[in-house]
Amino acid sequence: LHFAICILLYSCFNPFSPSVIGPGALKPIAPQVDPDSVLYNFKYAYENRDSVVYENCLDEDFTFTYWDQLKVGDAIEETEFGQSQDLKATKDLFRTFEEIRLDKWKVNFMPDTTVGEELWKARNVEFHLSIWDIDGEYQNMEANGFAEFYFRRSEKDNLWRIVHWIDRSNR
Repeated sequence: LHFAICILLYSCFNPFSPSVIGPGALKPIAPQVDPDSVLYNFKYAYENRDSVVYENCLDEDFTFTYWDQLKVGDAIEETEFGQSQDLKATKDLFRTFEEIRLDKWKVNFMPDTTVGEELWKARNVEFHLSIWDIDGEYQNMEANGFAEFYFRRSEKDNLWRIVHWIDRSNR
């Protein structure tokens, strides 16, 4: 009887499946209880090319803002896109490059912001991004810069996520 109970209990437990945190089957590596844990997951997702963890870092109303450097001189303009465009671009990045490193990752506090009736927390991150595509047409690309991240807590699951990311590195 003891052996049968042990087999039954062991067959219901999977030590390789972490518990689900948040909605659905998304499994962030750190509970997103504050903006710093979201940034931890964000960095992990980039360096491990994990689109599931990355997606869970983004709010449903997420926007990304950058300055389009493909334009020249005075024609450089601010460009913004939403969550679905960002997810597509990021998944393409993860598929294209074999290694992605955020070697310099210095997080600085910024003042909280009130948007409507919501409180958004903010962080400024100084980063050094290195990406390698060993077998493809790109061998090594690097970028240094600053990014501003704005976070809000989801009413659905009480987890913090990035609602707005502003890339200030090419300005």
